[in-house]
Amino acid sequence: MSSLMPSGQSLTQELGDGLVLRQARIEDRDALADFHVTHLSDDEVPHEAERLRAELLDVMSGEHPYIGVGDFTLVEIKATGQIVSSLALFSHTLTYEGIPFKFGQPEIVSTHPAYRRRGLVRAQLDVIHQWSTARGELVQGITGIPWYYRQFGYEMALNLDGFRAGYKAQMPSLRQGETESCLFRPAILDDVPFIMEMYQRSTSRSLVAARRDESVWRYDISGRGEQSGFRKTIQIIELGEQPGTPVGLVIHHWELRRARLGVRLFEVGAGVPFVAVTSAVMRYLATVGEEIALRDGGSFDSVAFILGERHPVYESISQRLPCVGRPYAWYMRVPDLPAFVRHIAPSLESRLAESAQAGYSEELKVSFFRAGLRFQINSGRVSVEAWRPEEINSGDAMFPDLTFLQLLFGFRSLEELRHAFPDCRVSSDEALVLLPILFPKKDSNVWSGG
Repeated sequence: MSSLMPSGQSLTQELGDGLVLRQARIEDRDALADFHVTHLSDDEVPHEAERLRAELLDVMSGEHPYIGVGDFTLVEIKATGQIVSSLALFSHTLTYEGIPFKFGQPEIVSTHPAYRRRGLVRAQLDVIHQWSTARGELVQGITGIPWYYRQFGYEMALNLDGFRAGYKAQMPSLRQGETESCLFRPAILDDVPFIMEMYQRSTSRSLVAARRDESVWRYDISGRGEQSGFRKTIQIIELGEQPGTPVGLVIHHWELRRARLGVRLFEVGAGVPFVAVTSAVMRYLATVGEEIALRDGGSFDSVAFILGERHPVYESISQRLPCVGRPYAWYMRVPDLPAFVRHIAPSLESRLAESAQAGYSEELKVSFFRAGLRFQINSGRVSVEAWRPEEINSGDAMFPDLTFLQLLFGFRSLEELRHAFPDCRVSSDEALVLLPILFPKKDSNVWSGG
């Protein structure tokens, strides 16, 4: 995939001080990879630079389903062509309780230290946001360092990477005379339909999830470079007494900075209890971790199931996963909030229909102090439009800044927001009853665009 400006014209923008912002071209590929490796990799982490370089060359290869070299912006010194800042836009699709919406993910952001605090990232994000809007993307989201992206209209509002982990000492052993109950084999292209079935079962537990079609899975299996940091090992699980019949899936990768094996997906088919296969999965993962550590001359520390705050595996082997990692957060940006809420209105209507308030009719005004939303609920049907409060205390509920996004994406409950923000207020009984129904707190586990 390679993208140009919506008009079909390449971007070039003078920034002053001898700097030019432009869209990357295929001839920039190696220089861009070198630039990002220099500024994003840690020299003290073995093999990180080569993995990052391979990852960057992958996403600029023209074969990646979500991104191409034309989806990168860069700022260069006009006189010399030296790159001093760059970032990229992944364009893919997420779902909100099964409702698909186009999603733009700015990532791979780096700036030469001598050129920081000059507004270069802001200038590039302005362009990226224009591209994203032109592509019909209702939401943008980024995973990034604390606070930084709040400057650009983002709010930390969606769960990111909650996990449970166990150290080597917690790995289960086979009893004397016991044979392994499961077999593990690498996925092949013929497994894609089964992989998609397992992925769908997994994402059904997630409020927000990434849509991954056949082309993406085929690329994961056969398209990524061997050294890419985005590459993950996809293993099909079979029962020992039924070889050749897949019953589950485990996807993992080696985390260089933590000396651990990270599990990004673990799922089993209908009628297969997690508890029946999880011990075998942990033994397999421990073996893989030891093999990687031996190969690289390092150490193997632990296995982490990075599957969100809640997952059946956590209950299946709770004593063997004593380390609980609280989720970080995606930064989310919704430039046209009424449009997005209208888009997901069928989900709101389903929640209302399944509640004790089914069939209710009411108008709710939600204030963000300078702007707001008007919800019109008529016998369970929900319509939404922009609304502007006339006074500071106008509306049935008030959310400061962008905190409503935390409610919208299930990151925090209404009560948690009211506790954390004294100026988050609910002034009507109707809003106090209906908002938690329309926007309940719910876990999400979103597969990133890479």
